[in-house]
Amino acid sequence: MGIAVIGAYYYNFIPLFDKNEIISVYIKMALWAAIIGYPMFFLNINVVDGRLQSIFKEPAHYVVVVIPACYYYYKIKKYIPFTVIAGTLILSNSSLGYIGCALMFIIPNLTLKRFKNLVALTPLIFLLFYYTYSNFAFFKMRVDDTYKSLNAVNTGKFEEWTNLSSYVLLGNMFIAKQNVTDHPLGSGIGSHHYMNTQVYLKEMRVPAYIRENGNAENNSFDACSLFTRIFSEFGFIGFALVLFTMYYSSRCFKSDELFFAQGVFVYLLLKLFRDGHYFPPELYFFIWMFYYSMKDHLNENKTLQISEE
Repeated sequence: MGIAVIGAYYYNFIPLFDKNEIISVYIKMALWAAIIGYPMFFLNINVVDGRLQSIFKEPAHYVVVVIPACYYYYKIKKYIPFTVIAGTLILSNSSLGYIGCALMFIIPNLTLKRFKNLVALTPLIFLLFYYTYSNFAFFKMRVDDTYKSLNAVNTGKFEEWTNLSSYVLLGNMFIAKQNVTDHPLGSGIGSHHYMNTQVYLKEMRVPAYIRENGNAENNSFDACSLFTRIFSEFGFIGFALVLFTMYYSSRCFKSDELFFAQGVFVYLLLKLFRDGHYFPPELYFFIWMFYYSMKDHLNENKTLQISEE
């Protein structure tokens, strides 16, 4: 019902307005969210673990909502608002934010024509990663613990020192792997939570402090990752659908006009990495904006070709 209601709302709402007008309103709202985030961060208002999250409930959600605006400002060469938003992504201390910053520069260069640009940017990206890893203890802890815990995806056995974030991410990946092994075509929409709490959690070795604090079932509803949840609930059909959708959507990078759609593509990649909710407030706004932007662009090209003939 959530998917149907929110999806249908934006499907009917967006065609009522000019797409550029909607984009203009959205990027201004994202910029103001970033501007508001600075005084909130420095005055320690709505800050969790010293991480900027502006008016949002958590840094990761803030990051994914503003990342298309950040990318759009960068591509239209408005570097001041781009810098304002990019600064908040850094202060969010969110691994998702750092990945998003990297993807904004990497994804547009994943073509043969732009391969040289990618090669040139790679050292810079590694340097930025190394700097962040060396100077931000929170990010270093997340990277180190996740790397050391990767084997738990196969075994479900976690070490006692595993931090909660790594446990939640990798534990849900273990659940998904087990679920797909037993149900190759998936176990049905919304079933990941049930398979997690009622079946496979019993096979896992959860760190004692996590179990004692009642966090063993954290993110069992959303699998901590949209890709993980889709794979768990729809099996290899969902896996193939995700690959096809992302391949088809990547065509937006062939145009020098579809900057907003390209920003949404980065957003979708981040959603696949984290946050497996099927209907957060912004998801279908971005999906239908992407769809209508691509549709209008294709129709304009067809009209131009016909007029030239």
